[in-house]
Amino acid sequence: MRRFAIVSLVTFAALAALGAMPASAAPRPVKAEDLFKISLVSSAVISHDGAHVAFVVTKMDGPKNTYLSDIWIADVATGRTWQFTRGDSDGDPAWSPDDKWLAFDSGRGDKGQVYRIALAGGEAQRLTDLPDGAFGPVWSHDGAHILFSSLTVDKLPAARIDFKAAGFTPKDEQRTSDVRIITTEHFQQNGKGMTYDKHAHLWVMAADGTGQRALTSGHEWSENGAAWSPDDKTIAFTTLHGEDPYGQRNDVYVMPSSGGAPAKIPLAPVGNFNPTWSHDGAGLYYFKSSDHDPSGYPSLSYTSTGGSGQRDVVPADTLAWGDAVITDMTEGGAGCGPLFGPADRWYLAVVSRPGTSALVRFETATGSPTTIAGGEREVLECSMDADGSRAAFVAADATHPAEVYVVDTNGGAEKRLTDLNAAYLSSVSLSTPEPFEVVDKAGYHVHAWFMRPPNAVAGRRYPTILDIHGGPATEFGDSFFHEFQYLAGLGYNVVYADPRGSVGFGHSFEAALNLSWGDAMFEDEMDVMNAVVQRPDVDPNRLGVSGGSYGGYATLWVISHTNRFKAAISERPAADMLSQWLAGDVNIAWDPKYSWGNPWDHFEQNWRVSPVAYVASIHTPLMLLHSDQDIRTPIGETLQVYSALKILGRTVQYVDFPRETHDLSRTGEPIHRVERLRISADWLAKYLHP
Repeated sequence: MRRFAIVSLVTFAALAALGAMPASAAPRPVKAEDLFKISLVSSAVISHDGAHVAFVVTKMDGPKNTYLSDIWIADVATGRTWQFTRGDSDGDPAWSPDDKWLAFDSGRGDKGQVYRIALAGGEAQRLTDLPDGAFGPVWSHDGAHILFSSLTVDKLPAARIDFKAAGFTPKDEQRTSDVRIITTEHFQQNGKGMTYDKHAHLWVMAADGTGQRALTSGHEWSENGAAWSPDDKTIAFTTLHGEDPYGQRNDVYVMPSSGGAPAKIPLAPVGNFNPTWSHDGAGLYYFKSSDHDPSGYPSLSYTSTGGSGQRDVVPADTLAWGDAVITDMTEGGAGCGPLFGPADRWYLAVVSRPGTSALVRFETATGSPTTIAGGEREVLECSMDADGSRAAFVAADATHPAEVYVVDTNGGAEKRLTDLNAAYLSSVSLSTPEPFEVVDKAGYHVHAWFMRPPNAVAGRRYPTILDIHGGPATEFGDSFFHEFQYLAGLGYNVVYADPRGSVGFGHSFEAALNLSWGDAMFEDEMDVMNAVVQRPDVDPNRLGVSGGSYGGYATLWVISHTNRFKAAISERPAADMLSQWLAGDVNIAWDPKYSWGNPWDHFEQNWRVSPVAYVASIHTPLMLLHSDQDIRTPIGETLQVYSALKILGRTVQYVDFPRETHDLSRTGEPIHRVERLRISADWLAKYLHP
């Protein structure tokens, strides 16, 4: 009783204080427009001496309807942070070996170029002025040179017309043709548009920008993943001189940094990528994908520069490298690693785990892991100082967008360097996800989360939305998801899960989806919902389901196999496997050993796993949402479902976003992102009545 009395007095005092404060001071539900208030933190790069961390802060600009990105600096010892560049289009920071300079990309002009700026201060110096831009600066170890990339863009051909015969003198812009004649298989890419006429090549220059010269050239291939050898005499990179229908194969080359003919390392003709030099300069570590298993985890392998001594350091299908946690804050974590410590005795890497990603130190000889930064959160990326004693990383959890941290690589305590979203977070009421799990029919433990409205009233039942993640080779996890917080603030329970096919739970769990994207997912998601509807705060008669990309596929599969949901939203779905893998920019399902095979030899299997095959069974009111520049899942996938449902006389609505790609919900135009949230909320409210 005495404790209650004390709490009551404090409560009265607090209420009196609140009465004198402006109404805006009280925490409020999350709004769609809050996207404009959140600072997005990325690209944390620690200096070689471990004293500073450069990172990128991105914010939405409403009047310009775009994103503004600048580089900030954090002092590790004092925790002080400050904005370092003001170009509003700056990124990809790289420290000089003496830590006196930062090189970076900036789109301050018509084309992005490479700049540098002194840590001591002063104006940024533009180092390149190439006609098609420059990007990706990498300092040599001695600090004398910078390696970077630049595009070579094919010239437009002359217009195929005899203007004299046509009887008129052409304008200058009419003399060239914009007609595309394409002979390559992979000629476009989501978010980049047409790529067949653009080729990324390697360049090098002195640290002050003088002496720029191309190391590679041509109009057929591109080079990626370039890295200096420890003695700066050699550069390793990846490229493929040829076609690969799966878009997976890559070869590793080395060439003199002074220029000369590249030499291909004689590796197996599979997916070889991300070469990292050994400390002695005798060889390279790299990731290797040896087959067409869409659920496969690459091995970490080693080879000498001549191709001898090849071995797997970590066997295939052992570790889920990188950050697979999916949110609406970024396109996906960049991950990191392997970052090797002294004498290659150990290395750091981000790996995906059940519902999380973590920064882990692995002993090279034994594979023994030590978690450096883990817990219930998402670790998106990392970097390491020169002696391997300290790492910087970016991490987020379910109630905090990403911030920058540092940690000792020997497992010491970590330190948070930024808190850029503190003011915003203090102004809103957030829902804290409640983790739970179910055991599915195959005996797997399926992880899931339940979010209640932040101001839920005890004893009241709320409408509930099941959201299904895309991929399918991704996972939901303990990270900040603005859309889920927005829906919870509108009065919905939000449920999300990692059914079979998700990353982070082992290869067999992910591979369970290989031969059919629908069946195992449906079983697991329905088991999750069967558990959810037993809760006293769930109204089983007001259930909705939504998802994007593979989640859009899954939503169509769900509502064509059950009528338990009263409303559905399918965004940018794959709907017809006969057309999806022939029209999209990614082909992962053609090997019948792991999937349903090509559509001309395996018509029945492709049709069986296509949601459009079951469209007549859809009775749930459905909103279809797609972007007209989506190349990953072309817009025809949505149009097939929309047309069929209109012919069938079902309740369906189609929402088309102009100028947007497959990543509208993460990187689309800011106003469109808010409109998407509000349009979706209106549809759900119409049928679920929060």
